[in-house]
Amino acid sequence: MGICQRTSCKRQTTLAILYVMRSLISRIDRRLAFGIGVIAVSAVLFTGAMASIFIALSKDGADLPNEGSIEQIIGDSAQLGTPEATPQAVPLPPPPTRIAIPRLYIDAPVITMGLHAERSPQVPDRPDQVAWYNFSFLPGQANNAVFSGHVDWQTRSGQPIAGVFYRLRELEIGDLITITQDGGSELRYRVTGNVATAYDDPNIVRAMGPTSKDAVTLITCGGTWVIDRRDDLGGNYSHRVVVRAERVIEALSEIEGNAQESVLGLR
Repeated sequence: MGICQRTSCKRQTTLAILYVMRSLISRIDRRLAFGIGVIAVSAVLFTGAMASIFIALSKDGADLPNEGSIEQIIGDSAQLGTPEATPQAVPLPPPPTRIAIPRLYIDAPVITMGLHAERSPQVPDRPDQVAWYNFSFLPGQANNAVFSGHVDWQTRSGQPIAGVFYRLRELEIGDLITITQDGGSELRYRVTGNVATAYDDPNIVRAMGPTSKDAVTLITCGGTWVIDRRDDLGGNYSHRVVVRAERVIEALSEIEGNAQESVLGLR
């Protein structure tokens, strides 16, 4: 009788231990499953965020601008040797320090850059910077000042983010661009063209040349990402977005005259 009772107690104890263990394992499984689920959902959301910019820019011809034509932009180019293409013997304006495009909510620092040893234009080392090229003219020098900026950027973690000129393709004729010079003076330009052309189109170089008017030219990438293992960056975008804007000259004498007439009560 005692043996049976002891055996019965052992069985009950064993069953109790098994029940407790199964309950703990069940809880652990639920928590583990919940954790795996959270990680999976986070991974999906993260992947979607990473892919959104790439997808937006990887559709050939997607959202490429068509405000005018590249022929119209380069039609204002001045021939080398003409007075428009030759810097005049006047004090140079101060260098640019910032560029602002109000409609696109762009307000970015400007850095001075030039050419690589192989004569290709340098590009900024940060996604939020805009380069002014010192082989072009200074803003306010009554010629063509050339700027460039990244359309997107890949972080160290491999995540793509928008570059400073990501929305440049949205500019329309008539939009304003403000260049701030060293010292705080501002120059305003009005967009006269915004087009996309093949990345190897020689007209891009012509668009960076001298002009007969005080203008700025903004350049960034667009179109489809084309993989090229021979390229140091692993590929290239199929197009370049080229924006041309001309200086807005306010008639200061007219403004001053109107102000003086208002003070004298003549108006």
